[in-house]
Amino acid sequence: MFATTRCCVTHNTADRSLALVDYALRRRFAFVDLRPAFDLPAFRDHLFRRGVLASLVERIVSRMSQVNDRISKDTANLGPGYCIGHSFFCMIPRGSTPDEAWYRRIVRTEIEPLLREYWFDDPSQAESLVKDVLFGD
Repeated sequence: MFATTRCCVTHNTADRSLALVDYALRRRFAFVDLRPAFDLPAFRDHLFRRGVLASLVERIVSRMSQVNDRISKDTANLGPGYCIGHSFFCMIPRGSTPDEAWYRRIVRTEIEPLLREYWFDDPSQAESLVKDVLFGD
């Protein structure tokens, strides 16, 4: 008698420090690419239901799409596997107001450090994305 077990493993291809584990997992499991869902109506609807104003939702979608476009086009160092997901904006702490300050806090404390890590060898690239794309008006 054979027993079957189903397993779900989430794996970030951006973490290259686990290359040997990566190869072992790839030999044993099927992989499905999950892409950021900034452009899906369900993402917008989720933010609307949580009280995010339409103008801020559109800014998040537009600006994060621009950032991910730049990440995807940097095939020498990054590429589509390094795109930033929509989950950064899905959790709104209880009692918190999802406003401009909330957006800026997420960018400053979560997205900006990630971009600086991505382009550690080209800080001007990260600075450009943070200043011009994420905070530019």
